[in-house]
Amino acid sequence: MKFTVSICDDEPEQVKNIRAVLSGWAEDKPFAVHISEYESSEQFLFEYPDKPCDILLLDIEMGGINGMELAKKLREKGDMLPIVFITGFSEYISEGYDVEALHYLLKPLDKEKLFAVLDRYIRRRELRSEEILISGGGETKHISPADIVFIEAFGRKTQMTLSDNSVISCDMNMGKFENMDGITKSACLIHCHRSYIVNLRYVKSIGKTSVTLDTGTEIPLSRRLYNEVNKRFIEYYTTRR
Repeated sequence: MKFTVSICDDEPEQVKNIRAVLSGWAEDKPFAVHISEYESSEQFLFEYPDKPCDILLLDIEMGGINGMELAKKLREKGDMLPIVFITGFSEYISEGYDVEALHYLLKPLDKEKLFAVLDRYIRRRELRSEEILISGGGETKHISPADIVFIEAFGRKTQMTLSDNSVISCDMNMGKFENMDGITKSACLIHCHRSYIVNLRYVKSIGKTSVTLDTGTEIPLSRRLYNEVNKRFIEYYTTRR
């Protein structure tokens, strides 16, 4: 993953300081962090969205189009680019809410506060990236794979049981489910039968012909898949501790 942070500030010394703080934040990250700089709102608008930007650290008091006006222009276009205002003027805080800013930090910049904002955003972004989109019953929902207890095939459609005991009918076959990134990358979802995918976090025990859930529900287990499912079950509960 490459994460791009853009700084938009017309004071070179401030840009230098923010870049130094970002470099410190990026040191222990397991992904590449790219930092881009803009000396005005006009420059940012000219180059964006052709140049990538995952989060914008934006000054407010700038010549020409100020930072708040830039944010409003983005929102008017329907662009919800995450914005963190970094400014010396607290009176803009209420306007920051109007443009749905991610956060508002005052100068001089407290690096720990910026670190916390960036870390929190990364966690939220990672959670969203793991979610899958499910279509059924005339609507589309986003679901976290961690909330899926098991998936059952019904011909060309499937039925998903979630951890809150709700059941969702889905307009897709089991093959499509198996190939979804959120399913294939999940450490706890596994195919246990041609008609079932089960979540190991909700499994109480593994038998020769069935998987028993914490609720007592039994899910069929194919004999040819027993070894793989049992192995994954043991690995899941030994490596996560």
